[in-house]
Amino acid sequence: MKPSAAAPGLISALAGAQSLEEGLARSLRLLLQLTGARAAGLTFLPPRGAPVSVLAGTRGAPGLERWLREVLASAGRQPNPPGPGRWVVLRLPIGSRTRPVGRLVLLAPSGRRLRGKDAPTPAFLIEFGIAVEQVWRLHQRTLRLSVMNEITALLASTLPLEQIYQAFSAAAARLVEYDSLAVTLIDRERGEFRAVDVTARSVPLPVADTRFPLAETLVGWVAERRIPRRVDDLTDPSVPSKSREILSGRGYRSAVVVPLYSGEEVAGTLNLCHRRPRAFDDEDVEILLEVAILLAAAIEHRRLLSETRQRAEELGALYRTSQLITSRLYLPAVLEAISRSVTELTGGTGCGIGLLDAERTRVSHVAAHGFRTPEWRSLSLAVGDGIIGRVAMTGVPIRTDDIGSDPRSAQRDIDEREGIRSMLAVPLRVGEELIGVISAFSTAVGAFAAHHETLLEAFADQAGIAIQNARLFEERVRWARQMQALNEAGRAVNRSLDPNETIRVILEQAREVLGAASCGLLALDPEKGELYSVGSLDLAQEVLGRIRVRVGEGITGMAVLVRRPVQSADLWNDPRVRFPQLPRESGFRSMLAVPLLVGDGATGAITVFRKDLHHFSEEEENLLSAFADQAAMALEHARLFSSVRTYSEQLEDMVEDRTRALDRQKRFVEVILETLPLGLYVLDGQFAVVSANRAGLEVLPCAAGRGCSFLSLFPEDKRLAVGEFLVAMLAAQEVRQVEEEISLGDRTKTLRLTAAPLEPAREAETHVVVLIEDVTLQKRLAQQMLLTERLTVAGRLAAGVAHELNNPLATIAGCAESLRERVKDPSLAGLPAFQDFPSYLAIIEEEAFRCKEITGSLLQFVREPGSRRAPTDLNGLVEKALELLRHQPRFAGAQYVTDLDPALPQALINEGQIRQVFLGLAANALEAMEVKGRLTVRSRRLPEGDLALEFEDQGPGIPETVLPRIFDPFFTTKPPGQGTGLGLAIAQGIVADHGGRIEVSTRVGRGSTFRVILPQGPGEERA
Repeated sequence: MKPSAAAPGLISALAGAQSLEEGLARSLRLLLQLTGARAAGLTFLPPRGAPVSVLAGTRGAPGLERWLREVLASAGRQPNPPGPGRWVVLRLPIGSRTRPVGRLVLLAPSGRRLRGKDAPTPAFLIEFGIAVEQVWRLHQRTLRLSVMNEITALLASTLPLEQIYQAFSAAAARLVEYDSLAVTLIDRERGEFRAVDVTARSVPLPVADTRFPLAETLVGWVAERRIPRRVDDLTDPSVPSKSREILSGRGYRSAVVVPLYSGEEVAGTLNLCHRRPRAFDDEDVEILLEVAILLAAAIEHRRLLSETRQRAEELGALYRTSQLITSRLYLPAVLEAISRSVTELTGGTGCGIGLLDAERTRVSHVAAHGFRTPEWRSLSLAVGDGIIGRVAMTGVPIRTDDIGSDPRSAQRDIDEREGIRSMLAVPLRVGEELIGVISAFSTAVGAFAAHHETLLEAFADQAGIAIQNARLFEERVRWARQMQALNEAGRAVNRSLDPNETIRVILEQAREVLGAASCGLLALDPEKGELYSVGSLDLAQEVLGRIRVRVGEGITGMAVLVRRPVQSADLWNDPRVRFPQLPRESGFRSMLAVPLLVGDGATGAITVFRKDLHHFSEEEENLLSAFADQAAMALEHARLFSSVRTYSEQLEDMVEDRTRALDRQKRFVEVILETLPLGLYVLDGQFAVVSANRAGLEVLPCAAGRGCSFLSLFPEDKRLAVGEFLVAMLAAQEVRQVEEEISLGDRTKTLRLTAAPLEPAREAETHVVVLIEDVTLQKRLAQQMLLTERLTVAGRLAAGVAHELNNPLATIAGCAESLRERVKDPSLAGLPAFQDFPSYLAIIEEEAFRCKEITGSLLQFVREPGSRRAPTDLNGLVEKALELLRHQPRFAGAQYVTDLDPALPQALINEGQIRQVFLGLAANALEAMEVKGRLTVRSRRLPEGDLALEFEDQGPGIPETVLPRIFDPFFTTKPPGQGTGLGLAIAQGIVADHGGRIEVSTRVGRGSTFRVILPQGPGEERA
């Protein structure tokens, strides 16, 4: 078949493919079959874009494939194909000869002819070229729609703007060929644009979030005229100079700049560059205009979304910060919160808060956040200097995008060390008064915009109120502390006639409220005209003795001479200082001296010292003057008192009249409330505490202070009884007494309350005086004395009983010994009935002797303990004790388990006494279990060398309320008649006499363990 007859099939194969390359390959393979050629190659030269080349019949022949590609790429003739033999090569244009759209190369062996009926006709080539071009255009439109759909899908995505730029760049590269693509955003307020994304394929642009001025740039040209601009040659003089310099300097020859609209304004541009001149045509501009609309919509959508989110975050942060700073009244905390919030609200690097000084001549940082150097933290500028100083002077905000090029910057060295590039400073006001400056800074250029300025101004209004509130609160606290200090000093003056104590109190209060390092007082010797030290909080006594200053000399002498405060801000360099070595030795740098004025004269001076350079304010001078008045009064009182007592009998009555009322009240407070050894409470008619002395507060702490209910100091179960006692006392109008046992915390006390009504004066409220005496110790001593008496009687009784039992026990032991000799008779030993007699008689004899030892122990309990001890096997002693218990009917049903260490060494003990201990502990355990559980006895050697015997039961355990008293004599939990309460007390005495101890561990409901710990060797034996 001729190729011309098969043209519809070739075109169908071309149009039915997914891509142009695939369609050309199909058509070429079909053409190869029709013509009988050995191999073929086809190149399509589209109106736009790179050529498209396909090959057929070259599989397994790389040399032939390479030759065909070279032929297709070159318009001229090429040498013969590689390989043996001769070849027929046919080169044909696709399309018309005047405007070909591609080239076709057919290759066949020399015996095969491709001309004539087998060769493609010119009509077929023209028709095929038209079909290829149409298919290409169809694919281009499809690609264009596909790319547009992809870009449109980006509008509804939640991707960040940076990822949208990247996706857009990749999509645009499928439609338009370029070497670099950049998206710029225009900042009309600053007259500049910022490249926010750059994709460079061949020559990277030095653009990384960099700002450029709009003037003399293609971006500025497009923004001004609001139309796209295509530049075929960037070296053309008509191209704006800045763009021509930057782009052509990087090797680019052509460019397209398309506007990105936001409403009616150009918000940015889409910039494409290529290294070839005339790389872009009108169709490229048309495509870029279409995609620019979608990109601008995506940018605007993200911008609105970001601004909305940012505004919401700013408003939320502003609200939270307003709540935070207005809820605090401590000035440093308020300033710290403000500095941190400014950084958060503006998105800057840090913040500084500067406040004007009292003279309003300097603005100094009092708080800072995000700083790296200490110079920024302590920055201080004169009003008018630098950006911060200018805002403090004019009250107008200043925003600078690049502080390095701003001539208003005064501390460029600090700015450089801190890395500051942009700054926003706004005035800080309270009402109409400017009190300071809030400055936000960033290490990025142009970090702050107009809305940041508006936001920071709104924040500064609230911050100013918060600072003022904190200042007022701080001033109120300081004023209250000053008043309290003055009251303390006044009370000291009125309370005591001891001048040393009064002066000490005054000096301590003055030092504290003034924040001074030291404080001292000098008195005037009128005969010599000299001031001498009478008190100091820091200087040694030998130093004070050397200080003598004449009136008019030094800072202090000058203050006494002129009778007004005199100060020195730098003692180390002040020629008026009388003793210049003292400030340097003590480290004092500044000083304030205030005279003590009495009438028209001065009687001395009070001085305060600081260790820093400090100028004392008028308020500080007035405050120290108030302390000076108190000190002058104290010295005058002391002088008058001494003069009256020593030289002036005539003034004695007047002094007594003036001090009698104060002395009576002082004696009442000091003697009754303070020196009374008993607790004393004064109550009103509703039993509320009016006053209490120290002893009373120690017995019954009154946490709420005056005004708290006296009954609330007692536990709830005692309040009713105490209230009834007080009511009955008031009703009877007589002194009454009651004792109550109460629990305070983890202690139980017995309190004796003595209440007496105070006869009210005319129209006065009824009061009650309650004396509280802690008689817990007395009660315990009385109980101990009673217990001691009982022990004494019991000891005497035990001694008598033991003495009386010794004779019967000796008779029993003798009879048992005689019977044991008799059963040795062979005639009796052979009888079955007498076979158990020897063991029973041995037990009787052994127990008789043990009873004798017990009676001996009772005698020793009331006498000096004996010292008959010998090395004894504790394991054997345990076995003997348990054997005795097993033979008792009441313990016969119990379970006995032993875990005895066979390597346990012998102990130096009294065998009878320790066996008594083991029997008592084991019997107590069996009785606690009611003979229903298991008794486990263990022996082991402790790491420190002592020997331990443990008796573990499965009884109910010991309650925590009972556990501390189990070793008390006569204490028992058994019913009356079933226990004396002496067993554990005697056992503890025996073990303690052996140098050991008894330990107890218990778990309620799960049993108890008694552990007997004894020393091993004779070196630990007690005498």
